[in-house]
Amino acid sequence: MKHIFISLTFLIVSLCASDKITAQSYNISIQLENCMDSSAYLAHYFDGRIFADDTTQLINGAGTFSKDKVLEQGIYVIYLPSQKYFDLLIGQDQIFSISADPKDFIGSIKIKDAEETNAFHNFQVFMKSQNAKSKQLQEEYKKAGNNDAAKEKYKKAYKDADIAVHQYINQLKLDYPNSFVSLFANFTLSPKVPDFSKDIPESTPNREKEIQRKSYLYNKDHYFDHVNFADNRFLRTPILKNKLQFFYEKILVQSPDSIVKESVKIIEQAKSDSIFFQYLTQYSLNYAVKSKIMGMDAAFVKLAKKYYLSGQASWADSTLMAQIREKVIKTQFNLLGMKSQDLLMESPEGEFVRLHEVDAKYTVLYFWEPDCGHCKKVTPRLKTEILDKYKDKGIKVFAVCTQDQKELWAEAIDSYELYDFINCYDPQFQTNFRIYYDVYSTPIIYLLDKDKKIIAKRLDVDNLKTFLDNKLKEN
Repeated sequence: MKHIFISLTFLIVSLCASDKITAQSYNISIQLENCMDSSAYLAHYFDGRIFADDTTQLINGAGTFSKDKVLEQGIYVIYLPSQKYFDLLIGQDQIFSISADPKDFIGSIKIKDAEETNAFHNFQVFMKSQNAKSKQLQEEYKKAGNNDAAKEKYKKAYKDADIAVHQYINQLKLDYPNSFVSLFANFTLSPKVPDFSKDIPESTPNREKEIQRKSYLYNKDHYFDHVNFADNRFLRTPILKNKLQFFYEKILVQSPDSIVKESVKIIEQAKSDSIFFQYLTQYSLNYAVKSKIMGMDAAFVKLAKKYYLSGQASWADSTLMAQIREKVIKTQFNLLGMKSQDLLMESPEGEFVRLHEVDAKYTVLYFWEPDCGHCKKVTPRLKTEILDKYKDKGIKVFAVCTQDQKELWAEAIDSYELYDFINCYDPQFQTNFRIYYDVYSTPIIYLLDKDKKIIAKRLDVDNLKTFLDNKLKEN
């Protein structure tokens, strides 16, 4: 446990409103044996972190968390300044007592008057023993070396352990139907992918790929079978964010279409719960914004238009809406796969050149400034390492000076000997190139195909070389 937050931001407060519980207060008394700490915190999980709800002073290890309000149901943590802590589930029973020894919280906890909280603790004890058993089996499996008989024995033991976990959780569902303890225990499970090799004939072309495809689709479609996105208690658990992160980063194909499709699928399931709806919408939008994968800004544009610019994101204030709207405007015209916006610009000689009239297999669209420090490093490399090397393979550079200082620009052209570039500028700033290509700093490099579709953007020279080499090999 790394962080504890005593005060909550407005965002977190707005996200953590709301289960209707009939009780009007909570009172949780704790008795910690052999405890040297003078205080303890009660906190809930949210977004992979914990946020404090209450604190108590300990006298001889005894203290009480109590307020005239109810706690939102979910997984909580009692945390000591000495960095020791333990998890507990808080359900409808919110007046109960706990005794434990910080030297071994899991092994020593005793809970009175909270049946569901006690069931969660028993589940923790069981899973701790199963994890220890699995670790031992792993070590023994490695020691088995080439002993196939021993390996088969350990594989069976793994399978038996997995069956035992499923049986325990199924029993929880029977003993505590519709309780959050059974829902949470179920949520810890991963989807069990069927063995599709039994269904696909040996004669099937590319059989292994077909098995992999079916396994991938099943895993993707069933990954969240055990979570109800209309139940915001799942937000207050330590595993939701990790599962979302794994789903987005490791399971989904990293393409804008895939991210948007699956994001909308889970967001729509949360529509009936405003808290979950907000969280999932924000998560998917932030994932698209933070992604390092070229072209993922298309996912941002689609999600922003669907949920924010449409007015569905009721939580977004005017400042956030303005920021999102501005980013959409700057991005929506230069997405990968789109035909580039045409530019009619003036050459140093006063003639006019048009981007879409450039006859080239690939066009490097380069935005730069003569007095930009970074441009002074990139521009000569673009000439010697790109144009000089690739021009006989049908590559041209359409170089746009983003300033209107013609003399300074002309001097830079002469200095770098950029005579083979298609040099141009927009002295009256009539082409809207800054909006169409999101040019608010320099240098910026786009790569266009023969039809002037955008196939790469915001490249550096090294990435441009790699991209060109790969494209030319494909052709």
